[in-house]
Amino acid sequence: MCTATESRTADDLSAEESGERVPASGARPSALSVPATIRRFAPLLTGLRWRLAVAVIAHLVQVGTTVVTVALFGHIVDDVLVAGDLSALGTPMMVWVGVSLLGAVSSYAGGVLTGDVTETVLLRLRDQLYTHTQRLAPHVRSRFGGGDLVSRNTGDVEAIDSLLSSGVVAGVVAAVSVIVYGLAAFVTNWQLALIAAILAPLLWLIARRFGGAVKRASRREREAAGQISSLVAEGIGNMLALQADNQTSSHRRRVGDQSRRWRDARMSELRADAAFAEAVTVVEVLCMIAVIAFGAWQISGGAAQLGTLIALTGYLGYLYPQIQTLGGLAVEVTSATASAERVAQVLDAPVGAAEAGVTETRVTEPTLAAGCSGLSSSPASLVLSGVSFTYPDNGSRVFEDAHLEIRAGETVAITGPSGTGKSTLAYLLLRLYDPDAGTIRLNGTDIRELDVAGLRAHMSVLHQRPALMRGTIAENISFGSGSATRADIAAAARTAGAADFIARMSGGLDAEVVERGENLSGGQRQRIALARTVLRNRPLLVLDEPTTGLDDDTVDEILETLAGVASTRTTILITHDRRVLELADRRVELRDGRFTDVGPTRIDGLESYRSARS
Repeated sequence: MCTATESRTADDLSAEESGERVPASGARPSALSVPATIRRFAPLLTGLRWRLAVAVIAHLVQVGTTVVTVALFGHIVDDVLVAGDLSALGTPMMVWVGVSLLGAVSSYAGGVLTGDVTETVLLRLRDQLYTHTQRLAPHVRSRFGGGDLVSRNTGDVEAIDSLLSSGVVAGVVAAVSVIVYGLAAFVTNWQLALIAAILAPLLWLIARRFGGAVKRASRREREAAGQISSLVAEGIGNMLALQADNQTSSHRRRVGDQSRRWRDARMSELRADAAFAEAVTVVEVLCMIAVIAFGAWQISGGAAQLGTLIALTGYLGYLYPQIQTLGGLAVEVTSATASAERVAQVLDAPVGAAEAGVTETRVTEPTLAAGCSGLSSSPASLVLSGVSFTYPDNGSRVFEDAHLEIRAGETVAITGPSGTGKSTLAYLLLRLYDPDAGTIRLNGTDIRELDVAGLRAHMSVLHQRPALMRGTIAENISFGSGSATRADIAAAARTAGAADFIARMSGGLDAEVVERGENLSGGQRQRIALARTVLRNRPLLVLDEPTTGLDDDTVDEILETLAGVASTRTTILITHDRRVLELADRRVELRDGRFTDVGPTRIDGLESYRSARS
């Protein structure tokens, strides 16, 4: 038995909806509080706390230098300007320059360290979330929707990052700054400072008042943004169908409806932010007017000096922005928790059957079957015993006490009415799902006892819709065959009948493939995918409708290739095409959840197909 070592790779099942999405777990999770959010994502700061602490210290040193410069300015006003003694100016000015340089260096160091922590946390969170997204059960991933998952992996991640790293630094620095500037103000003139202190708590109350409104609006805004991403991705991916069916206007209206939802939520958030900022400004002005008025009365009575009042107003000038920062952080943090809820929904969603405890690894030919008992590079035998399976998302029953035996090196065609679940067999073999009952044995070993990486390394699956990635043609052919040489790739392209059209393309094997291979024809995409299958050269081959959408001449070429490829391994042909059936040793029909052996199909293999064509 082996330990699991690879994250799965499966095509997403699309299920886009226009309304608000229900979390894939089936129930909306409770809202995350700020402390709960910090506890949930604090492990992302592992190994970074010392840098965070140094960043805070550096910022606090800068705060201390500000206190000194304000005090120096007050001293210069009273002892130099008012007294008219310019000889007393030299020492304070030199100290001022030195303190300012120290403040600049500490501020720079704090900013760089904060940025380093921020970007590292962002990197970790994105990696954690995307890794879990890859491992989601297919029906769970489809329930979220591709565009919404993109939104959660980008915008929502950044919001959490601002809370954990830069938000922590800003919050600690602001809180300590309030204490330091407040103490400096009290030391300078406790009566004037007391006036400011009485009015200052109003700022916190205002922040509490607006925080809830901002969080609710932010949650609506993030949900609407996710829906916009889903609808736009859906529309771009199906643009030809929308145009052909005259549905571009209808889909545009759906996007417009979600965009208006986003705008309304965003405007609610902006109004709350603006109202908060203006309310804080009004309180600050009232505080400053009260302090200056009382300070002027003290100066007129000889109870205070001008420099003292200037220094105190200077401290207040630094104090109030820090209080406003604390209030703003309270609002921003509550907004970030809305994104935290959306990220947590993904992280808490169930993964695929074989993914629990799986870690990423790179599987190449030299490590094929490494450590996996019961598997070898020879053609594999496959036995399904009493297999039952129902899709967990819609309750659709696919297999009911199904039995199937395929001998090593045998080519078996699986047929049956559309929608009976023939392609589901590939999902079970890849362990994207596990059967509800029964066993699937590869070379006599239950596949649930095998290492996931080794299991999948023994299989090549040619999907009905070939999955091509951005990159070169060579990169797409060698996808999953990390040790392949340039010569290996070229040979696979020739075997798959792809060499001619590749040679006609600018760049040849280095020609760029756009997203989903949309700059290639259906036949070209199929042949590149077939070349990938040839290059992988795995003991078990699953071909899901390999001739779908191809013309007769292309089918001729592909069947030539398939005949050679299938002859050296165990092959499962999922097809409705009689031409492909001719390649099979026997045919099995899937109907009502069970396999029925129809009998042999091949007369003279490919030669019978050629005779029929001629």
